[in-house]
Amino acid sequence: MPLPTRIMAKSGFDLGADDYDISEVLEGSHQIRVPDYQREYSWGKDQWSELWDDVYALTRERDNHFLGSMVVIENKENSPKTLELVDGQQRLTTISLFLCAIRDRFETDAEYVEIADLVDEFLQIQSRTTGERHQKLRLNKFHNDDFNRILTGNVDLVSNSELKNAYEYYQSKLDGLSTEKVQEIYDALINSVYLVQIDCGSEVSAFRLFESLNDKGLDLGAVDLVKNRLFMAANENSDIDEDRVKHLWEEIMTVVRPELNQNYRFFSHYLMSISRPGTRDNVSKNKLYDYVDELLDEGLEKEGLTVEEMLEDMLEKSHVYVDLINCEVSENFQPSKLRELNSKLESTQIKNDRIRTLLLKIVIDYDDADDVLEALNILEVLNTRDKIVGRGSNTGRDRFWSRVCSLMDERQEPNEYLRRMAEKRSPNDTIIKERVVSREFKNNNFTKYILDRIEEDHYMRTGGQEKTVSDRSTVDIEHIAPQRVWTADKYSGWQKYLNCSEEEFDEFKKRIGNLTLLQNRLNQTASDNPFEQKCNIYRNNTDFLMTQAIPEEFEEWRIEQIKNRSEKMADIICEVWSMDNV
Repeated sequence: MPLPTRIMAKSGFDLGADDYDISEVLEGSHQIRVPDYQREYSWGKDQWSELWDDVYALTRERDNHFLGSMVVIENKENSPKTLELVDGQQRLTTISLFLCAIRDRFETDAEYVEIADLVDEFLQIQSRTTGERHQKLRLNKFHNDDFNRILTGNVDLVSNSELKNAYEYYQSKLDGLSTEKVQEIYDALINSVYLVQIDCGSEVSAFRLFESLNDKGLDLGAVDLVKNRLFMAANENSDIDEDRVKHLWEEIMTVVRPELNQNYRFFSHYLMSISRPGTRDNVSKNKLYDYVDELLDEGLEKEGLTVEEMLEDMLEKSHVYVDLINCEVSENFQPSKLRELNSKLESTQIKNDRIRTLLLKIVIDYDDADDVLEALNILEVLNTRDKIVGRGSNTGRDRFWSRVCSLMDERQEPNEYLRRMAEKRSPNDTIIKERVVSREFKNNNFTKYILDRIEEDHYMRTGGQEKTVSDRSTVDIEHIAPQRVWTADKYSGWQKYLNCSEEEFDEFKKRIGNLTLLQNRLNQTASDNPFEQKCNIYRNNTDFLMTQAIPEEFEEWRIEQIKNRSEKMADIICEVWSMDNV
């Protein structure tokens, strides 16, 4: 591999760059490592397909293909010598999985076994001193075990993962080709696909390069940018313990990464929930990096906080945040209250993960479970009424919860403030009723929750042994008049029975008046029957009192009955989700 020319720019970059084909990138005795703090492998079928198409085209007409760049920092102290892969892991990981699929295909043909061994030399390296074999590319600790299983031909031991999916994608593409064509693809991949390798002389140069790339509009990910900004600050400031910062970051990511598809949510919610430094604005994905940049420039210092102290607090609260997501909060609350508290947390978060900003603050700051339950009941009323009406943007909601967190710090009785705030913000009964009778209710957990609470708090009053929202996987939303009356032959009898047009029925079929609850096993039977036959099931084969009431209240089921029951349900909703009940 030719040595790149080193560049020292006025901006402080210390780096060298040169273009290499894949064989040059993967040859040599050095190992390429993805740091543990890097995000997970996230390429999908669109990217896999694009790479396949580009490589396949090289076997027919094109001379070469430029795939992009990889940014590395050399570390000579490790054994084997390593290049830390700061950027480019998605490309290099995909290429390695592509090569694994090619190698495994060659191994099925006796004439190509030796070529399979040559492919393997790109995937693994051997120490010249110990003779040990190492991965050429090593992923972070979260994904390397599965990656290594694929590298060593043990893909069957890998559970579902994007790594396995990528390997199987290329395997399926190769299956329909002759071995000669596979060799053409292999030659094109290693000799005609190029990467620009950017060698950074130091971590700070790599971090600055990341910032420069971001300024040019490349999507590097909000969490990646925050991480690099933190590491750059630690690298440049001798008062900051750089190793401690990296360790804390890795610990935080270890906690939140398995629980969140969008890791930035935790960091945004955390920063909006804390008192020091506080903010009344929303810290969205697009604002996250700039806000952290301001904190590192002067915000933390003004509050008398260090970077390490902020990260230590962030790590502690990351565990609580994950407990919120899973509704498994314990903290130091009374054990007798935990089941009720976590059930209420689940209800409060349905279709509203943005409220976790405030939930995190409440669970952290409150000492008594009864106070937490009172706050959750207030928020449940507000959240449900807001969701029914469907008002406000996500940005507005984030800003609102952030502002509430800040203002709660100024109140001696935070729940009284929450109550006044909720009463002021909640849509009134007139608006709720108008919206309930006119909107569609989709077949989702929020609608199940609405129906479940109506069942429990209105029809059952004192509770009982009936299904609740925590059991929603075993309960179905039943459409009294089936949704597919005009699209499925088996419901043709309903067309005559309803005595309305298709357009009119489409307008009312998803209204709440046409919905009730049934156990899964009953839904399949009931959905094929006309109303008279359904009533027999509603009377005799379900424990849901809401459903039992339908044949008692209605002798027929047409558009007029859907309207009437929707109005009744609207009255019940205003009754159940009332601040008077809190």
